[in-house]
Amino acid sequence: MSRKSVAVALVAMASALSPLRPATAADMRPVMPVKAAPAPAASAWTYDITPYAWALSLNGSSTIRGHTSDIDMTFIDLLHRKIPKEMFGLMTSFEARNDRFAVIGDFVYTKLGADKGGARQVTLGPLLSAGLDYNLDVGIKMIIAELAGAYEIAHWGADAGVGSGTALDVYGGGRLWWQQAELSLAANATLIATLPRHSFTLLSADRAVAKSGDMTWVDPIVGMRLRHQFSPGHELTLSGDVGGFGAGSQFSWQAVGAYRWTFARSHAVTWSGFLGYRALYVDYSKGSGEHLYAYDMLQHGPMIGVSARF
Repeated sequence: MSRKSVAVALVAMASALSPLRPATAADMRPVMPVKAAPAPAASAWTYDITPYAWALSLNGSSTIRGHTSDIDMTFIDLLHRKIPKEMFGLMTSFEARNDRFAVIGDFVYTKLGADKGGARQVTLGPLLSAGLDYNLDVGIKMIIAELAGAYEIAHWGADAGVGSGTALDVYGGGRLWWQQAELSLAANATLIATLPRHSFTLLSADRAVAKSGDMTWVDPIVGMRLRHQFSPGHELTLSGDVGGFGAGSQFSWQAVGAYRWTFARSHAVTWSGFLGYRALYVDYSKGSGEHLYAYDMLQHGPMIGVSARF
């Protein structure tokens, strides 16, 4: 057997014994790595919703169809009204923030009542006396809705979420008011004439009711807000604004101070407690004479709530 025949035989035997297919030119191409799908980008917006309770006190006056009633009622006074079920409130604030820009809002619905009564007796002579008992009742349903855009103009200290820091915002927007008020006056007058062996009593009652109907106006507002973070999860906010300027009310102002602290965190939500104080004043009037409606009132009191940030 020739050398060529032996070589061919060895190659044939090696091919028969090998379980692998001989490599081809296609097998020698480089394998490209598979790129992993990019993770979805996190949203740049954060949202904060805060349901809260506002323990209102009222100081001022309300005029309905020309009849003016002075009101000076604390929250405790309102709770001790003869008809406490007439008191109701629903309040929520929110904020959406993206870096330096934010949209802030607030909604308040209240149903309040205040009353004032008294009694007086006068002796007109040895045989004649008179007495007067009266009760003045004011009921107000009210919606206050705010919406404003805010921009951070300055920042001192560490970035948000790291250490302590302070930020200053300016904001501008509008505050919508809706009111429906009712004023009622009940009076009982007694006249007693005493004669020898005889006594005559005259009793008369009078009740007047005035209703305002729906009153709606919008105040433009401008303000500033200071936000100070003591440490992550502990923040103090101080804000104030002025508005009205004759476009809605004659004038209005607001001041709010609030402290917020984080007490729980879940996968997507940060829960915080909320404690503060709010004062809101407005001087509004429309009409004249018997058609005059006016609301010159300072509403103020402590606030408490729970915030969800995500």
